[in-house]
Amino acid sequence: MTHLQALLPQRNLHFTRNVLGMGGGYPLALLLLVLAGALAWWQAPGLLRDQHIRSSPLELEDYVLRDGRCTTRKAVFTDCEADVAYTADGVDYEKHISLMFLSGSRGDYEASLIVAADDPGLATLSIGLERFWNRLVFFLIVFGALLVGGIACIVLTARNARVNRASRQPQRWSVELVEIRAVQSSFGGTLVTYAHGPGTGRRAPKANTRFRKREAPLLIESADGASHALALRPAAGGTPLMLDAALQRIDLTDTERSAAFSALEALEVTSA
Repeated sequence: MTHLQALLPQRNLHFTRNVLGMGGGYPLALLLLVLAGALAWWQAPGLLRDQHIRSSPLELEDYVLRDGRCTTRKAVFTDCEADVAYTADGVDYEKHISLMFLSGSRGDYEASLIVAADDPGLATLSIGLERFWNRLVFFLIVFGALLVGGIACIVLTARNARVNRASRQPQRWSVELVEIRAVQSSFGGTLVTYAHGPGTGRRAPKANTRFRKREAPLLIESADGASHALALRPAAGGTPLMLDAALQRIDLTDTERSAAFSALEALEVTSA
């Protein structure tokens, strides 16, 4: 649809404000990384301890277990905690044991105290050894998801910030159609996810843009009857940025804006 290019004046233009959505940005990235660190601090030492105990387990008969409890959340996420006191090789020990694993059971758990035969200062509950691989896989999945999510937020926020900065520099643009994939309310405005580029389906590149209150995308009906949004892509290449229905996002003069609306009417453009 090269005739769409006639909508723009033949001069350099720039966007008047940031267009790409920043999502949770760096605060969300920091939150996810902090959660990943907290999870590692909570569970990793116990997993390393139990890996050692598994190589030389010794079950004790004489010990005191206090405040033992297991809590199941969301039907499958179970964490167990207990304080234990015991004597081994004439040395008194007091330990706090914390475990986390996946289990669909809501009943009581039976557990005994297991120590490392070669290092009785390392102690765990038998339920922890029985579910060791369950715990390890669960930990790696949750920790990995938080870590990858945090890193992805940093990369995406940095990329969008770079695109937003570049869009505020005067340059030539080409007009193209993008496909709106999702629309949701966001802090008094509207967050729109759209697909662009030659890809199709889930493989198509996607971007997010936030419209302020009373703003909406600029839509046009294509030859096949489907509605698409109008966006501007830098002539030098890059991510296309969606236009708003009032054409206030770009630095058009009143005369240029009126001319664009006249051309849009001829193309049967509708506003969302």
